[in-house]
Parts: sequence; C-alpha cells; structure tokens
Amino acid sequence: MPITHLWTRISSVKWEDAWAERLRFAGEQNLVIKKFPASRSIRLDLYTDAVTAKKLKTAFGGTIRPFDAVGWQPPASKITDPLRIAGELRIYRDRNLFAKERETGRGKPLLIPSGMAFGTGDHATTARCLQLLVEAADPLRKVDEPWSLLDLGCGSGILALAAELLGASKVLGCDFDEACVRISKENALLNKLPHSRFLKADVLRWKPPTQKGKSLTYDIVAANLYSTILTAASVMITDAIKPGGILILSGILAVEEKAILKTFSALGLIHCKTLKRGKWAAIMLRKGQSSAKVKRAKK
Repeated sequence: MPITHLWTRISSVKWEDAWAERLRFAGEQNLVIKKFPASRSIRLDLYTDAVTAKKLKTAFGGTIRPFDAVGWQPPASKITDPLRIAGELRIYRDRNLFAKERETGRGKPLLIPSGMAFGTGDHATTARCLQLLVEAADPLRKVDEPWSLLDLGCGSGILALAAELLGASKVLGCDFDEACVRISKENALLNKLPHSRFLKADVLRWKPPTQKGKSLTYDIVAANLYSTILTAASVMITDAIKPGGILILSGILAVEEKAILKTFSALGLIHCKTLKRGKWAAIMLRKGQSSAKVKRAKK
C-alpha cells in the first residue's frame, strides 16, 4: 500500500529494540528511530498507509498526520528468509517463500509473518532463545514421553510454536499485550499447531494454572523479558519449572548477566551456559531436584 501517513510516538530508550522488532511488519526501512542527546527518550517515526497508522494510534497511542511521499524512497530491507536455527528450525517471514519451500530443506519450517508483536526471530534476544530452546529440547525429544513448555512474554508466539514443532505436547504462552496474544493465536492457526495455548497475563501477578489442587510445572520455561521484570518475577518463574527442568532467560543486557545469575542461583538454579550477541545475553539454567520452595523454607 502507498505511504500516505506518518505515525509518531515518544518512548523510553530502553524499549528501542522492542519497538524496532514490533514495527518491522511495516517494513524496517520505513521506521526511523530518533535519539536525543542527554535524553532517555526516543522518537519513533513510521511512514505507512492511513489504515495502518490508525491501527497503531489505537493500539499504542501517539499521533498521525498526512505525509507527502513524493520524492521520498526508503532504503531496501536487509532481511532475508529463512532464519536457520541450529539446523532444526527454519523461520520464515515471507508467506510466498514459506509456501514454496516448506516441504524442502533441512529443519522444521515455521511461518511468523512480521506483525505488531515482538519476536520475528532475527533479533538477538529471540534468536538466542530459539538456539537454547533447540538445545534444551534435544534430550526431551529422544525420550518417548510428553514434554511441556511455558513461554512468558510470548510476543508473536515464536518460541511456543517452535517448541510444539520440536515435539512439545503441552505449550502455554502468556503476554501482557492483547495484540501479542491475538497474533500468537493467529500464528498458531497459520502453522496448524493445535497444542499451543495463549492467554493475556501480567507476569508479575500471574500464577501457574492448577490441576488437582497442585500448580502445574513445565519441563522448559522461557522468559524473554527485561531484567527488571525477570528479577521481580523470579520466584514465580522458578516455581513454574519442574525439578530438573530448564529455564531460558533472554531480554538481558550483557552487563546485567551477573546480577540475573545471582538472583536465580539464590533460588536453587544452576547456570548451564550463556550465549551473547552484541549487547544482549541469553542464559540457560537448570533447576535442581529439590524445589526452590524447600530452599526458601530452610532460610
């Protein structure tokens, strides 16, 4: 569709990467992020069509105005499909290429069209989570027993849906953003993955569902969230992991890695490995056989 409007919004600089990923659906070449000296704020300028501009204003606030695109040409996008993860996954954003190649090539194909939800796979936080997910799922896939995954901050649903592709029989994704939950459900239908459920929930208040009076726990818990949220929700996150289960954390700045490890190590989790790319870090930990609740009770 032709570019006819400009949507603008002021945000905190700490959300820069999240916005860049969330707004990629409109073409990363159409998004301009302006920074201001000695300021913690950024301005998002997205050049788009009238319908998209109105949807963005409704969903996220900001302002819109008509834009004369005569003589203005955005640079070409640098994104290429598919994104390959450890030889086990192929992530597509282009529907036509997905339809053409889904039956060929190495790795299971997953279509995550760029949309107004965090997580198309190419951002460092998501890509490293996917890599750790493949590694954590490998021993579970070799055992003829069902396994489960909880995805906190599901964004586009990419981690949850990847887990189902890798063999998880019970998958739950949660996000505070209603748009993310809706898009995750749409992506599940798009990929014909019926075992992944998604719901709106605040990770700082949410508690795992119960069954026969006991809280459900998961073989793998993934949380691609900012460090402040991970720290505040650390007890709930730890309690949601099965004894011996795996925790994958991302959305962490590399300089915050030690603080996050200290928080979760105090709850009985064992550091397995850290993957870094640029300024971001993704961490894998394993829960000991004795629960964190027992450890806290002894203090």
